[in-house]
Amino acid sequence: MKKAKKLRTKYTIALLYHYLSKEEQKQYFSREHVITDTQMQTDEIVSYMRALFRRRGYRAQTIKVEEKNLSNLKKLTDVDFVFNLVDSKALEIQIARILDRLKIPHSGSSLEAIRTTNNKLHSKQLFEKHSLPTPSYTTIRRTDRITRNLVPGKFPVIIKPAFEHCSIGITDHSIVQNYAQFKRTVKRLRDKHRQTLLVEAFIPGKELQVTVLETPDKTLALPIAEIVFPRKESKWNIYGFKEKWTKHFDTCLFVAPPKRLADTITTQIKREAIRAFYALGLRDYARFDLRFNPKIRRWYFLEANANAGFDPDPRDAMTASIRAHGMTLDDFVLQIVKNSLN
Repeated sequence: MKKAKKLRTKYTIALLYHYLSKEEQKQYFSREHVITDTQMQTDEIVSYMRALFRRRGYRAQTIKVEEKNLSNLKKLTDVDFVFNLVDSKALEIQIARILDRLKIPHSGSSLEAIRTTNNKLHSKQLFEKHSLPTPSYTTIRRTDRITRNLVPGKFPVIIKPAFEHCSIGITDHSIVQNYAQFKRTVKRLRDKHRQTLLVEAFIPGKELQVTVLETPDKTLALPIAEIVFPRKESKWNIYGFKEKWTKHFDTCLFVAPPKRLADTITTQIKREAIRAFYALGLRDYARFDLRFNPKIRRWYFLEANANAGFDPDPRDAMTASIRAHGMTLDDFVLQIVKNSLN
């Protein structure tokens, strides 16, 4: 794809992002939520995008919001487009609702689609409805008695909080190999997260991510990114909370395209990712998490992220896919804006 030409029209773009004060951090949901919702790279991404838009002929302003102070949203009345970088547990749904109500052009999906991808159970129901492969599963509500009937088939299985984001609650210890481990893990996750749990058949093999980009002309599934573990520290090869947030790239990183993945499989996964994009009501861009079992040559959709974060590091999954497609992150960001302003 050719680089976008510099625009001379002076559209005003607002970079909307969240801030968690020290005081709020003390009373926030959990330590893990503090880590995910005070992302160290947020300032870097905001600075990068502000410089990019100004360089390309836009006016750019930053708007910072806090959970208990949304007064800065008054500034949205003077903007042409909002780049929504808010993905905190406390604010993501609230901001999506406000943006939909104000009817200001903005990046990413609608409130309904963000709600869907924040609910792993609803996402899986839509995967099934549209005949998109997803691991067999059961749900465990907080009041359910633990029985063997709640195990979806043979061990191993993986147990996750149903309504979390950013891999919260997912570690190597989430994968259990027998019923005794199953009962202990369910109790531990119930006590900690206090929500419905999702139990899935664990798919051995590769962990993949597929980024989908929508344009006015066509919708693209970018080259697949595979997580690799140079030091083989993870027994299960999963992209859990530690892997996602410690950012130790000597431990794990994404490469695109994957190694040893047949072209026919790649083509089918990308085609189904585009189908999943519309099945879940997504818009502009999204990222899908999948597992691929090479022994049976089958892939499975785990979940979708309607408001995926940006990271300029080339070893990040989405950035690796963008570069493998022959684009720059600049191209990708500008295309999202042009979807609305053009």
